[in-house]
Amino acid sequence: MALDGTTVAAIVTGILALLGALATAWMSGWNEQRIQARANKKALARYSVPLIIAAWDLANWFYDILEEENYSSERCAAYGNGWSSQFTSYLLGQYFAGVHIIREMTHFFAHIKGEEAEMLKKLLWKIQDEFISMHYDGRENLEMRWFEGDILAAQEHLTEVVNHDGAETARELRTIGWVEFQKKYAPISEPGNADSPELCKLFEWYEDEFQRIVYRRFKSLYTNEWPTRTNPQAFETLRKKLDDDDDEKIKKLEKEEASIRSEREEYPNISVIVPDHRVRRLQHLLSDLVEVLDAFTAMKLNRPVWRCKMLVENNIIPSSNPLGLVTKDRIPCDCSYFDCNPDQEDFPHRQLPAKKEKSRLAWRKSSNSARRSQVQQENAPLERKRMVERSKV
Repeated sequence: MALDGTTVAAIVTGILALLGALATAWMSGWNEQRIQARANKKALARYSVPLIIAAWDLANWFYDILEEENYSSERCAAYGNGWSSQFTSYLLGQYFAGVHIIREMTHFFAHIKGEEAEMLKKLLWKIQDEFISMHYDGRENLEMRWFEGDILAAQEHLTEVVNHDGAETARELRTIGWVEFQKKYAPISEPGNADSPELCKLFEWYEDEFQRIVYRRFKSLYTNEWPTRTNPQAFETLRKKLDDDDDEKIKKLEKEEASIRSEREEYPNISVIVPDHRVRRLQHLLSDLVEVLDAFTAMKLNRPVWRCKMLVENNIIPSSNPLGLVTKDRIPCDCSYFDCNPDQEDFPHRQLPAKKEKSRLAWRKSSNSARRSQVQQENAPLERKRMVERSKV
């Protein structure tokens, strides 16, 4: 039966209407993503400023402590007991809070694409992995390693919500200041601090680990560079400052000294091993982060960041290396600095596999196939029983 012109026109009109509806729906979704991407890019440019300051502060604080060229006998004597562990904890918490804010305010970088954005995501992942990684052998396995739950706790305590004019849509996050941190850090036992979350307990283990680096650095310098000078962090000096009732600190100090003596027996050519490899890699990656974030800020801060040297002070014969120390001339690092990472390679465990996206239809097909397979496996015994009964008949 032939179709008349009216019928053909109606069919064509229906098809065009359907295509128009599909195009409108697609354009609406695309436009919504474009608007969200633009808003997130503005938020990224805005909230990357606190993070770049936090990363810059922490990177330079690490450099100040790690780089041996910064030390002198006069400077060590002036510092006495070393760098403030509490301030180190604040800088670490400030960085964790900055990462938390930038992810929350950009909806975890939703719809933000481009080479710079991908580089930022990758770098934040590498720094996070450096904090929590257990891929290293020997001493580096646990030195300064952070527990993921402690990072989340630090983010929660060092971040506060700010509502401008009481409007829910104007809700923002910001990092607490140094004064507020001191109140949250102090123990409950201090006067007027009954509601303190006692962040000192959260950071205690990491402060001890970081202080071990400073303690051993002082011991190494005063043993090798200034043998005639008095070490303000010598074992006897610190032991006299501690009260006899402070058993915990005395045990920690004696345990550290016993560990150093044990290492000297294993390696008589090494005075003191300084376990700072993980922190040095963090210092380099934080320096990279400052440079990457600077590309997102409209102010172009161009903050200079020094990189600590990654040379290993003492080469060790691999055949007599039960502690698993790095035996190469340079501590392995996957930063963007060519002198440190000439091949620009990432550590194998940081090379994330490319995501293979499946369409919803493909997902449904694979899901239905899996269900059918499961049903067939469940019904297999029943089918065998029926076949046996039929054969008997």
